Amino acid sequence: MNEKEKQSFRLVFEFLEKWRGTVIETEEQWAQLAEDTGTLGRDLDIDHNPLGWRLMIAALDYINDLYQNGMKPMPAGYFGRDDF
Repeated sequence: MNEKEKQSFRLVFEFLEKWRGTVIETEEQWAQLAEDTGTLGRDLDIDHNPLGWRLMIAALDYINDLYQNGMKPMPAGYFGRDDF
């Protein structure tokens, strides 16, 4: 694995760690998620990094699943949570 690939995993992990640990409830939080997604895409250089692009899409798909049908997930590690 080259350095760009390692960095891609690290960046997406940090992004997911932040947003999985936050229950998004306000418009401001959704706006911040969108801003952070744009920053992540730039940091990954998704136009020239297929792995980074796919990892970012996987993280966003997972976040989407957590909020599907109006659900609000409990933070990861919460005892008794019934989400993913």
